[in-house]
Amino acid sequence: MDITFLSPLDKLVFHSLETMLSKIKIQQKSLTSNRRGFPERHRAITFGIATGRFNNITGLSHHSRKYPHIYEEILKIGKIICDGIGFEFKSIHLNNNVICPKHKDTKNVGKSVLVSFGDYSGANIVIEDDIYDAKYNPILFDGSKLEHWNTDDLIGNKYSLVFF
Repeated sequence: MDITFLSPLDKLVFHSLETMLSKIKIQQKSLTSNRRGFPERHRAITFGIATGRFNNITGLSHHSRKYPHIYEEILKIGKIICDGIGFEFKSIHLNNNVICPKHKDTKNVGKSVLVSFGDYSGANIVIEDDIYDAKYNPILFDGSKLEHWNTDDLIGNKYSLVFF
């Protein structure tokens, strides 16, 4: 299995971002039409380069423009995590308290980096039946090839960043 465990991060790396996120309401997304098995509504937003769902235009995401201070903080964290391994990303998906069902990221091409943070326990990432703790522990893997999901035991408030 091609999984790389990156250097753990101090929780202080996420302090500013977590404070910023606590001041906004992350909208609920309905993904029933394109992601079978995901909760009917969950909280997630995309930063960086994205393709509009309705207009099919590729550019800086709506949330990157709406929350530039949050986008800049996410980019700082991405630089800390990804620069040392030469991993380039253009987009970042932010999940809030999402428990993912078993799935593969069929629209992603190549590897992604996942890291979680917040005041929570549980909801560990399972990759091909092996359980890992991504809390402050970035993991590099190809979600389009490896089936992954979360354990259904979340207590508290969890954020996850997926750099791709």
